[in-house]
Amino acid sequence: MEEVEEVELPFVVLFPWFAVFLGVVVYYVLSRFTHGLPYTAIMFITGAMIGYSAPHAAGNAIVDSTRLWLGINGEIIILTFLPGLLFLDSYNSNVFLFQRSILQIIIFAFPMVLVGTALTACIAYYIFPYGWSFNLSMTFGAILSATDPVAVAVLLNELGAPSRLKVHIAGESLMNDGSSVVFFRIFSSRFLYELGFQGFEQIGWVRGFILFFRLSLGGACIGLLFGIGLVTILFNLNRRLSKDENVIQVMATIMTAYLSFFVSEILADCSGIIAVLFCGLTTKAFGFSFINDSHLTEDFWHIMEHLLNTVLFTVGGAVWGGIINFGGMEDWLYLLILYASLYAIRALLVLIFFPITSNIGIKQNWQEACFMAHAGLRGAVGIALALLLSAETHNAPKEQREKYQEYVDKLFGMVGGVAFLTLVINAPTSPALLNALGLVNPTEARNRVVHNYELHMRQNVLIEFMKLLAEETFKSVDFGVVREYVSPLAEVTSKELEAAVEIYNKRYPDKIPSLDNVMRYVDSETSASSTVIPRGATASLIKDQGTVYDFRRCTTKRRSSIRRKANFHTSSRTRGKASQAFFCCLSLTYSLRQCLSAGNCPYYRQLLAGELDSRGGTPFSLLQSLQLANESIMKGNPLQDWDASQSIGKWTRKWDRLLHTYRVGVSGDEDFLAIRTHVLQALSFIKAHTYAQETFKAEFASVDANSLTLSQKAVVDESREQVSRAEAVLNAFDAEDVNVIKSQYVCQILLYKCADYFRTLAHNGLMNEREAGEFLEKYDKKLRHLRNASELKYEISYLKLSNEGCRLEKPSERGSNDDERVSGARPNYHDA
Repeated sequence: MEEVEEVELPFVVLFPWFAVFLGVVVYYVLSRFTHGLPYTAIMFITGAMIGYSAPHAAGNAIVDSTRLWLGINGEIIILTFLPGLLFLDSYNSNVFLFQRSILQIIIFAFPMVLVGTALTACIAYYIFPYGWSFNLSMTFGAILSATDPVAVAVLLNELGAPSRLKVHIAGESLMNDGSSVVFFRIFSSRFLYELGFQGFEQIGWVRGFILFFRLSLGGACIGLLFGIGLVTILFNLNRRLSKDENVIQVMATIMTAYLSFFVSEILADCSGIIAVLFCGLTTKAFGFSFINDSHLTEDFWHIMEHLLNTVLFTVGGAVWGGIINFGGMEDWLYLLILYASLYAIRALLVLIFFPITSNIGIKQNWQEACFMAHAGLRGAVGIALALLLSAETHNAPKEQREKYQEYVDKLFGMVGGVAFLTLVINAPTSPALLNALGLVNPTEARNRVVHNYELHMRQNVLIEFMKLLAEETFKSVDFGVVREYVSPLAEVTSKELEAAVEIYNKRYPDKIPSLDNVMRYVDSETSASSTVIPRGATASLIKDQGTVYDFRRCTTKRRSSIRRKANFHTSSRTRGKASQAFFCCLSLTYSLRQCLSAGNCPYYRQLLAGELDSRGGTPFSLLQSLQLANESIMKGNPLQDWDASQSIGKWTRKWDRLLHTYRVGVSGDEDFLAIRTHVLQALSFIKAHTYAQETFKAEFASVDANSLTLSQKAVVDESREQVSRAEAVLNAFDAEDVNVIKSQYVCQILLYKCADYFRTLAHNGLMNEREAGEFLEKYDKKLRHLRNASELKYEISYLKLSNEGCRLEKPSERGSNDDERVSGARPNYHDA
């Protein structure tokens, strides 16, 4: 037996990570194709299918690991998963509203649970044909009377429910677990006493109430003590500038969450969930300002929450699927009767106590009461309690075990079935009910606030566009393309432009943007009502009035421009000699390289700002070029990262072509794709070196003289020489192609600025997650549309300008010579 355990025990580790893998797949499918289905519900269903099939499947590593988890003790599930999830939910609670609504939460958590337990027990005792005893029926009622705090918290966070409703439902779910666990312990002890178990006794009503208050109040006191202890630890870990100390603070929070649960649940025999609840509330109320790095803490706990939820609901579903013991359609019919009865019981209890809860605390309206009746989700907590009962029954004498095990298996199947139905029926329909009740519909005042945010965002994006136009690289950017893809700038008026210019001049008086291209559109739209410029028109077609450009004829230009680029690349390989002063300031050269490759590396900044395609080969070639350039610098050679990036780019451009085919689905115009890759790499390179030069001058210039030494200037000159090589590559390509790519590049930057504006509002608490999520999803779609459009073959119709205005004309039919020229053979220049 020991030999078998040595072989099997390592497989325990596999199932949780397999569940995480399934969670990644499920999230991808839900986020791309089916937004309406709750993530936790699908993970529970997935786990149920795994658990049901595992006993009958052929043996392999995943099946063996699943079988080990099917026999897990319910107490292990509770101790492993609940503390981390409950601490985050309680810490994120609004302490002020929780304090104001404490009387309402107590009513939800205790009298409603007691009545619900009794009514559910009556259904099991009088309607079910299983012959359950009264104590087993009351145990069953106690398990199902409490809503699952984990499932409810996940649901409310996904829906973006209002704060008062969150406090009512989440507070009820967290608190009524204490009462349900107490009733479970009382009646499960009476049931096991019926089986003749030693160590269990017939608990009377008086002792039951004493036990109830001991578990609830004891858990609250233990939670308060641990919360005060955690606040003390956070107060003394006060070195905000120490990253290690900030990590220790996060470690202290998770340590306290699990220790408070274990001490209360196991050592003190009190309610562990109530202990964690009060620990989290105490920490939020008194220790929030003591956390040195709130971003680190929030990010860690959100990752923790997602991992624990994924594994918990998968394990809960697997255990239910593996133990379910329904003999036929009759059992499934009784399950549906039970589900409908529980729904009716909860609605009845909410209605009975509504006259009280609507007049105390923070009050409650009828819409919130209706949603509370619907949101009574059951989940893994009830399954864990049923597992505890099942494990105890397995230890009974053989004759009693055979008799009562069937009862417990039926009970377990019903508990899991109710959890399954609430997750697949109540959870998916909750968003629609919230909208129908008007609980998430913004008020007129809120709509005006959000609209005002959009106006501010448009102004900010317009100013960002002006900053780009002030750079020599982007002066000729096509505003027509910007209007087409950046919707906030599509309807810019002359008044908005004037206001933005005024703000821009105050902020950046030394940088003058080139607005000729912009004014051409704004003036034409505001000067005469007969003038119409479609949003799809592109300003790159406008050089001089009456001139027509056709991008289908650009193929010949691309060939010649690529040849010029290739000749330049070959002729400029001769490396300029660095001055002797450079070798005397190797550390300074390395410092400039640090300005390029440190934690705030411009390439990383561009990745975070969305200016670089994180999935493409360009970031890889640029970042790797820094490593090669650093090796060259350490050998005494000058800075040569442009050549290094081009050498690596020969390979990464092959990856870009494959990525292009995967994204777009067609091979597209490979000539334009190759030019686009070269241009984007040069633009990122120039921007990174410009930033590094400015940083180097600011950090290494003499403070008194505000100037660089000769050796320091030599270092900057090396960087400028690299920039000139990149600029020469841009000049080698056809100007119209480069301008199109620059315009699309600017669109990408501005769309990310739009998204970042709303992300910042949500982070600062000025927008809720649901409101910001709608805008972020909108701009994410626009970015994907821009990416696909920018990678396709660029073909634009004729644009004819006249003195009266602008209009689009249908392009004329082309001759065979044009088609032959477009589809003719092209030189292999992609690796030039």
